[in-house]
Amino acid sequence: MSEVVADCAVRSERAHALIAESVARAEAARADMEVSRAQHEKALEAATARIEAATARFEELRPKWEEERAELREWHQDSRRKTDEILAELREGRDERRAMLEALFRVMDRLPPPPPNLRSA
Repeated sequence: MSEVVADCAVRSERAHALIAESVARAEAARADMEVSRAQHEKALEAATARIEAATARFEELRPKWEEERAELREWHQDSRRKTDEILAELREGRDERRAMLEALFRVMDRLPPPPPNLRSA
């Protein structure tokens, strides 16, 4: 029977060693998780700080951006107006040219015919 007791004692010691090893692994994993959590929180805080800084910078620059946007919109409208004026002038010029050509042809129609000895090329 002492052999059975000795075998049980060996198995019990082995089980205690395995349990201790498992506890040590669990503690190491817990410690790693705490380190990871701390790093994650630190990274999150840094990211939050960068976002807040960017938001503050955006809010700081927003009035200037809106002013420049309004100026660009005004410039664009002015440019569009000038383009429309130029196109209107071109249309008027085209109409004037057409009227001048018609008047020239009417004047040419009233001219006497050329002399017979004048040959046109």
